Amino acid sequence: MKDKRRNGLSFFEILVMIALAVIASFFLHHRFGSFDLPARLTDGAAAMESPKTEAWDRDSLYKTLQGAFEALEEEIVLPYDCSDELFDVYKEVLADHPELFWLSGSGTFVKKTSGTDVTVEFRPEILMDREEILTRRAAVEERAGEILERCAGGETLWDRLLLLHDILVDETDYDEAAAEAMTEEYTGSDALSQSTSAYGALVNRRAVCSGYAAAFQLIAGRMGAECRRVQGTELKTGAPHEWNVVLLDGDWVQMDVTWDDPVFAGETPDRYRSYDYFCVTTEEILLNHVPDDPAALPECTSRRWSYYVRTGCTLDAYDPAVIARIIAEQADGDCAFLKFPSEEDAEDALARLLNGQEVFEIPVLAERGVKSAGGAASEMGTVCLWFFT
Repeated sequence: MKDKRRNGLSFFEILVMIALAVIASFFLHHRFGSFDLPARLTDGAAAMESPKTEAWDRDSLYKTLQGAFEALEEEIVLPYDCSDELFDVYKEVLADHPELFWLSGSGTFVKKTSGTDVTVEFRPEILMDREEILTRRAAVEERAGEILERCAGGETLWDRLLLLHDILVDETDYDEAAAEAMTEEYTGSDALSQSTSAYGALVNRRAVCSGYAAAFQLIAGRMGAECRRVQGTELKTGAPHEWNVVLLDGDWVQMDVTWDDPVFAGETPDRYRSYDYFCVTTEEILLNHVPDDPAALPECTSRRWSYYVRTGCTLDAYDPAVIARIIAEQADGDCAFLKFPSEEDAEDALARLLNGQEVFEIPVLAERGVKSAGGAASEMGTVCLWFFT
């Protein structure tokens, strides 16, 4: 007798297997909870969901970082993937807020993915402990308040910025030691970090160019001026340099408080200060400054805010009568300024006034009993004369 072999399952056996599958599914659901199958599993293709990114933009990231920095947070958890733009926005915050002097601009972050969620854990580099930050921040606020009070008497914003300029020039010493350390690329000292910040210029009253620029930006901003810092180099030496641009009644102007400090003018009287870089144009600043990113800077074309224009010190050419009038208008000071179109014009005028003794032919100086005079000509076309009785 031949064996009869079945070619498939009976209907009863199929029903039993389906029942067992339903029972097993019911047991697993109650034992382990529900679970999701991969998308399109029924099509035979596994699909992976990409990590979820919470809605954000650079402005919201900027505000989050600024608030966290001001609150002295050591770690900032950002619930979205901003890793590609994090350090760019970080630098923007520091560029706009010189009062955040305890941050170096460096830091580290870790991006974490959990299922569909992404977070970025950011730790900015903090240069000092919390107690020291609070102490120094209080000192900056006290000094800033004092300067603002001293500048409050200025009738216009230009007047108040001029007072601020003069205070920083008169009461801040250029830190030669820090400048030397910077050329040696030594950046590890607290003294150097102070000198490059608003804290150095305002509290220590000793700073390099970045400290002057940060202090000017901080206080000008509190006067209501839109003020930025500009990074660049000196044209002749290629050394790093920093200065400001300020918005005045719709006109952007260039401002370099550091180079108006007498330390850069050679031998001068104690009370001398320059105004060669107070509210100048882009054309003028480019005579000896090279910005790192010229395209990012506003164009400064108006000359009406120049100190020498507003105080009536400008001449188109050497004219003894006009020079006598301009000096007479400045007779109550220890020095007088004359602004010529070029450095060559200024040098020629200085030679005639001092070497040619024409300065002593000016009536107002004779009336004052001036017995000797000195002076200097700048590459910006300025002659400064100082008088001794």
